[in-house]
Amino acid sequence: MLTTRGMALLGAVLCGCATTGANSVTPRDVSTLVVLEGDSIVVKETIGFPHGQADIEPASTDLLDAVAKIMLGTSAITKLTIEGHTDTTGEPAANQPLSEERALAVKKYLESKGVDPARLESRGFGSSQPVDTNDTEEGRAKNRRVEFKVTR
Repeated sequence: MLTTRGMALLGAVLCGCATTGANSVTPRDVSTLVVLEGDSIVVKETIGFPHGQADIEPASTDLLDAVAKIMLGTSAITKLTIEGHTDTTGEPAANQPLSEERALAVKKYLESKGVDPARLESRGFGSSQPVDTNDTEEGRAKNRRVEFKVTR
Protein backbone atom coordinates (compact mmCIF):
# COMPACT_ATOMS: atom_id res chain seq x y z
CA MET A 1 0.00 0.00 0.00
CA LEU A 2 1.19 3.50 -0.74
CA THR A 3 1.69 5.93 2.11
CA THR A 4 -0.31 9.13 2.34
CA ARG A 5 2.77 10.97 1.12
CA GLY A 6 3.03 8.66 -1.87
CA MET A 7 -0.60 9.23 -2.72
CA ALA A 8 -0.07 12.98 -2.47
CA LEU A 9 2.68 12.72 -5.06
CA LEU A 10 0.18 11.08 -7.39
CA GLY A 11 -2.22 13.97 -6.90
CA ALA A 12 -0.10 16.11 -9.20
CA VAL A 13 -1.63 16.80 -12.57
CA LEU A 14 -0.35 14.44 -15.20
CA CYS A 15 -0.29 16.12 -18.57
CA GLY A 16 0.94 14.65 -21.83
CA CYS A 17 0.77 15.51 -25.49
CA ALA A 18 -1.18 13.88 -28.28
CA THR A 19 -0.17 14.15 -31.87
CA THR A 20 -2.79 15.72 -34.09
CA GLY A 21 -1.00 15.87 -37.40
CA ALA A 22 2.28 15.22 -39.11
CA ASN A 23 4.31 17.58 -36.91
CA SER A 24 1.80 19.27 -34.63
CA VAL A 25 1.29 18.46 -30.98
CA THR A 26 -1.67 19.46 -28.83
CA PRO A 27 -1.48 19.10 -25.04
CA ARG A 28 -4.19 17.07 -23.39
CA ASP A 29 -4.84 16.39 -19.76
CA VAL A 30 -4.44 12.67 -19.09
CA SER A 31 -4.75 12.93 -15.30
CA THR A 32 -8.10 11.13 -15.36
CA LEU A 33 -6.97 8.60 -17.97
CA VAL A 34 -3.91 7.23 -16.16
CA VAL A 35 -4.30 6.61 -12.42
CA LEU A 36 -2.86 4.42 -9.70
CA GLU A 37 -5.68 2.27 -8.36
CA GLY A 38 -4.78 -0.36 -5.78
CA ASP A 39 -2.17 -2.64 -7.29
CA SER A 40 -2.52 -1.39 -10.87
CA ILE A 41 -1.73 1.64 -12.92
CA VAL A 42 -4.97 1.92 -14.86
CA VAL A 43 -4.88 3.39 -18.35
CA LYS A 44 -8.47 4.16 -19.32
CA GLU A 45 -7.78 4.38 -23.06
CA THR A 46 -6.31 1.70 -25.26
CA ILE A 47 -2.60 1.84 -25.92
CA GLY A 48 -2.63 1.50 -29.67
CA PHE A 49 -0.53 -0.59 -32.02
CA PRO A 50 -0.91 -1.12 -35.77
CA HIS A 51 -2.64 -4.41 -36.63
CA GLY A 52 -0.27 -7.32 -36.12
CA GLN A 53 2.63 -5.10 -35.05
CA ALA A 54 4.38 -4.06 -31.84
CA ASP A 55 5.10 -0.42 -32.74
CA ILE A 56 3.41 1.97 -30.30
CA GLU A 57 1.08 4.39 -32.08
CA PRO A 58 2.14 8.02 -31.54
CA ALA A 59 -1.30 8.90 -30.16
CA SER A 60 -0.60 6.62 -27.18
CA THR A 61 2.69 8.16 -26.08
CA ASP A 62 1.03 10.73 -23.81
CA LEU A 63 -0.61 7.89 -21.89
CA LEU A 64 2.73 6.11 -21.52
CA ASP A 65 4.41 9.37 -20.51
CA ALA A 66 1.87 9.59 -17.68
CA VAL A 67 2.68 6.01 -16.62
CA ALA A 68 6.37 6.97 -16.59
CA LYS A 69 5.59 10.02 -14.42
CA ILE A 70 3.81 7.82 -11.90
CA MET A 71 6.77 5.43 -11.82
CA LEU A 72 9.32 8.22 -11.51
CA GLY A 73 7.34 9.92 -8.75
CA THR A 74 6.44 6.83 -6.72
CA SER A 75 9.46 5.04 -5.30
CA ALA A 76 7.11 2.74 -3.34
CA ILE A 77 6.45 0.91 -6.62
CA THR A 78 9.43 -1.42 -6.72
CA LYS A 79 8.24 -3.49 -9.69
CA LEU A 80 5.75 -2.90 -12.47
CA THR A 81 4.69 -5.80 -14.64
CA ILE A 82 3.56 -4.78 -18.11
CA GLU A 83 1.11 -7.33 -19.47
CA GLY A 84 0.26 -7.63 -23.17
CA HIS A 85 -3.03 -9.23 -24.25
CA THR A 86 -4.65 -9.97 -27.61
CA ASP A 87 -8.09 -11.04 -28.80
CA THR A 88 -8.73 -14.42 -30.41
CA THR A 89 -8.54 -13.32 -34.04
CA GLY A 90 -5.48 -14.72 -35.70
CA GLU A 91 -3.56 -17.81 -34.73
CA PRO A 92 -2.58 -18.40 -31.09
CA ALA A 93 0.95 -19.15 -32.33
CA ALA A 94 1.11 -15.57 -33.64
CA ASN A 95 -0.88 -13.86 -30.86
CA GLN A 96 1.34 -15.10 -28.03
CA PRO A 97 4.59 -13.64 -29.36
CA LEU A 98 2.76 -10.48 -30.51
CA SER A 99 1.51 -9.87 -26.97
CA GLU A 100 5.05 -10.40 -25.65
CA GLU A 101 6.53 -8.00 -28.24
CA ARG A 102 3.95 -5.31 -27.43
CA ALA A 103 4.59 -5.56 -23.68
CA LEU A 104 8.33 -5.37 -24.36
CA ALA A 105 7.85 -2.29 -26.59
CA VAL A 106 6.01 -0.54 -23.74
CA LYS A 107 8.77 -1.56 -21.31
CA LYS A 108 11.43 -0.10 -23.60
CA TYR A 109 9.40 3.09 -24.02
CA LEU A 110 9.16 3.56 -20.23
CA GLU A 111 12.90 2.91 -19.93
CA SER A 112 13.51 5.61 -22.55
CA LYS A 113 11.62 8.02 -20.28
CA GLY A 114 13.96 7.32 -17.37
CA VAL A 115 12.23 4.48 -15.54
CA ASP A 116 14.82 2.10 -14.07
CA PRO A 117 14.74 -1.17 -16.08
CA ALA A 118 15.15 -3.11 -12.82
CA ARG A 119 11.66 -1.88 -11.81
CA LEU A 120 10.01 -3.16 -15.00
CA GLU A 121 9.00 -6.60 -16.23
CA SER A 122 7.10 -7.44 -19.43
CA ARG A 123 4.91 -10.47 -20.07
CA GLY A 124 2.64 -11.54 -22.87
CA PHE A 125 -0.51 -13.61 -22.41
CA GLY A 126 -1.84 -13.82 -25.95
CA SER A 127 -5.60 -14.35 -25.85
CA SER A 128 -5.58 -16.53 -22.70
CA GLN A 129 -7.00 -13.87 -20.32
CA PRO A 130 -9.97 -12.15 -21.98
CA VAL A 131 -11.89 -9.47 -20.07
CA ASP A 132 -14.86 -9.58 -22.45
CA THR A 133 -16.37 -11.74 -25.16
CA ASN A 134 -14.47 -12.36 -28.36
CA ASP A 135 -17.79 -12.72 -30.22
CA THR A 136 -18.17 -8.98 -30.90
CA GLU A 137 -15.82 -6.27 -32.18
CA GLU A 138 -16.41 -4.27 -28.99
CA GLY A 139 -15.46 -7.25 -26.84
CA ARG A 140 -12.40 -8.04 -28.95
CA ALA A 141 -11.30 -4.39 -28.70
CA LYS A 142 -11.44 -4.63 -24.89
CA ASN A 143 -9.38 -7.81 -24.97
CA ARG A 144 -6.61 -6.13 -27.01
CA ARG A 145 -4.92 -4.30 -24.18
CA VAL A 146 -1.84 -3.56 -22.12
CA GLU A 147 -2.20 -3.71 -18.33
CA PHE A 148 0.16 -2.49 -15.61
CA LYS A 149 0.36 -4.53 -12.38
CA VAL A 150 2.17 -3.03 -9.39
CA THR A 151 4.33 -5.18 -7.12
CA ARG A 152 5.65 -3.74 -3.90
